[in-house]
Amino acid sequence: MKPINQHELNKGYFNFIAYFVALILLVVVCVACFFSANRHELKLLAEEVRRYDQLAYQREEVAARFDQMLFKLRAFSQYVNADAQVLSNQALLINGVQSENNRVRGLLEENAGDGAAPGSELYQKMTRHVVVLAGLKDSLSQTRFSSESLRQQLDACSKATRKAVNNLNRF
Repeated sequence: MKPINQHELNKGYFNFIAYFVALILLVVVCVACFFSANRHELKLLAEEVRRYDQLAYQREEVAARFDQMLFKLRAFSQYVNADAQVLSNQALLINGVQSENNRVRGLLEENAGDGAAPGSELYQKMTRHVVVLAGLKDSLSQTRFSSESLRQQLDACSKATRKAVNNLNRF
């Protein structure tokens, strides 16, 4: 059985083949776009992972620095007498706290340009509080030293007065 219109049949086959090839090309383009988008997405995710790892490292380092400051402040508050060695140790501890605080501030300012981390404001407030606390502890230490010095001067004055009274009573 031969078709009556061979021209229509050839045109139908040609249209079918053209549409089929177009569909195959569309599928190939879609698959290529899918793999290209997937590669791009993996690059973006790898960049985000690197940034989050860097942020986690920075937070761990800042937390370690704050722990060191806390350790030094606790050691600082354990001193009670005011001799020269203790005052020297206290001055070293306060300087250590202030230098750690400056390092933390440097880390926070260094990474502030990369886009502020969510917790950076909290860390900034903590560094300001450490500055105030270190100044307060230092002034308390100086006050303690001054009061200890005045107490020693009063004791010396009292001994001199008693000695003078004893000398005057003898005459």
